[in-house]
Amino acid sequence: MSSRAIGDVRPSQVVTTFGPGAIVDLQTLSVIVAGIDNWIVDDDDALHEPRLQRALRVERFFSAKPTERSGFTKQGTIPTYLFPRYQVCPVCQTLSKPGEGLLKYEEKWSELLCAAPGCKGRGKGRASTLPAPFIVACPSGHLDDFPWRWYVHQGSEVCTKRLSLYSAAQTGTVADIRIKCECGATRSASEAFGEGRAAALRPCTRLRPWLGVGEQDPTPCPHSAETRAMQRGATNGWFPVVRSALAVREAATPIGIAIAACNAKQIEKIDSVETLRTLVALGMFPSLSEFPLDDVWTTILQLRGDAELQDIDLRWPEWLAFGDPAGASRESYELFLESAAVPWGLNGLLHRVVLARKLLEVRALVGFTRIDAPPAGDVGLPAGLAPIFRTRQNWLPAVEVRGEGIFVELLESAVAEWEARPAVVARANAMAEMFAQWQAEREGVPPVAFPGARYVLLHSLAHALIRQLSLDCGYSASSVRERIYSSVDPARRMAGVLLYTASADSEGSLGGLVDLGSPSRFPDLLRNALLSAARCSSDPLCADHQPDVHATINAAACHACILASETSCEVFNRFLDRNTLVATMATDQIAFFKGWAE
Repeated sequence: MSSRAIGDVRPSQVVTTFGPGAIVDLQTLSVIVAGIDNWIVDDDDALHEPRLQRALRVERFFSAKPTERSGFTKQGTIPTYLFPRYQVCPVCQTLSKPGEGLLKYEEKWSELLCAAPGCKGRGKGRASTLPAPFIVACPSGHLDDFPWRWYVHQGSEVCTKRLSLYSAAQTGTVADIRIKCECGATRSASEAFGEGRAAALRPCTRLRPWLGVGEQDPTPCPHSAETRAMQRGATNGWFPVVRSALAVREAATPIGIAIAACNAKQIEKIDSVETLRTLVALGMFPSLSEFPLDDVWTTILQLRGDAELQDIDLRWPEWLAFGDPAGASRESYELFLESAAVPWGLNGLLHRVVLARKLLEVRALVGFTRIDAPPAGDVGLPAGLAPIFRTRQNWLPAVEVRGEGIFVELLESAVAEWEARPAVVARANAMAEMFAQWQAEREGVPPVAFPGARYVLLHSLAHALIRQLSLDCGYSASSVRERIYSSVDPARRMAGVLLYTASADSEGSLGGLVDLGSPSRFPDLLRNALLSAARCSSDPLCADHQPDVHATINAAACHACILASETSCEVFNRFLDRNTLVATMATDQIAFFKGWAE
């Protein structure tokens, strides 16, 4: 195939929607985004966020945007492979893949044309094929074409005669779709999706087509017998694992700030502490001369990911910054903060409200999962991720986004008292038990700890506020994101939420959201959010939803009350219970804001 551009996506989508391993349906072809080993990167597109680089052990990040070279735009910035390889002719229903002699690639239109003998579409000039509707995947992230020939011949691939795929158009279900071979073999696709799908599909092939045609995982697949057929565009076909950090100037060490002020390309060329001493002595890095050079070299190694780190907590430095808004009160800072008043009557529940009039977030893609969403949490990297490279690189794809936000911190003593209530403890234990059961059902996925009652309270508050913000500030609910700060570590107690807009385009810094945090508007915002959470159109069923009875991770939470868009939620709408916020039709024993908004 040609290397010419066949479509385009926004840079932010490369991290959140169409990253390596994801299938993209373009106008004429269906492709899978290639691993970053094959990406063309330009130093002009490099992004730097020291804290995130240290946590992910990389030297830098790269944006996926095209770059200008010699007066023209570089095309095909992100390489792709054809996937699925099987194509269907809408005219003669021929099902084939490249190499079988029944397809022809049209360079001019970037299309695959049917070249099957007798296809009536050929007489009209051309018959553009369509990508096959089904693929197979496993929870380890492996992906392959649906085994059409193997499937229709009940486990044999000896026959090489022409296949066809057609619909009976009788029931409107997958049972209508049938595969037929010229040898006479035929089979309904429904058997690949029913209870006997394990016997109908062959074991996992361990293929990783985003890393190259025929690329196979060298390690055994722990989910070999769990191959699943799914639609090509299924939403559970690719779950990105993204790590992000806010640009917190005050959180960096003095040495880190000094290094950031230097030329990044020159810093990257330093290969030893002796070279560093020589360059500093020549006056190349005047900002580093005041520090012990051994400490500077250690910091450089940490920034590159070549030295062990004592602390890679991304949230704690941000929490400290929000706790000292006066230290980030300059408009020139990437994190520009301003204190706001706590609403009257909530001094015993809220500790502070901070307006983030300007913020910068860097989001980096570190891997992905299929079938099931990644484990909860934002600390470290979950094991078992599908890789986005064959060989580990010293960089990751990322996007830099700017926005505005409102930070709300709960009073620690009030949260601690609330956590100790017997009813709250019982509810947390029920949710923890169901979360453990949910993880046990997903064999091979390393378990993570239940985040605790504190997280459920903060997460539910964030969702309630997101829904109300979208009504009052003009932003869509999907463009408002949450960042939860929750910890019961005695040395790092946190209980707060940041609600912010962060978009790679102009939407995200228009001022409509941060204005709602002002003393004249925030009380009404919070009150209306809590009032809305107290009632749900699905009550009493929703309010009375209990984890230990109804076998779900959430309690009182549904799409009619506090579930949010998955682009807004950091844990895929898990760990929610509006009973923790306000009194509902079911109970008032675990409401943190009991009586305030009634």
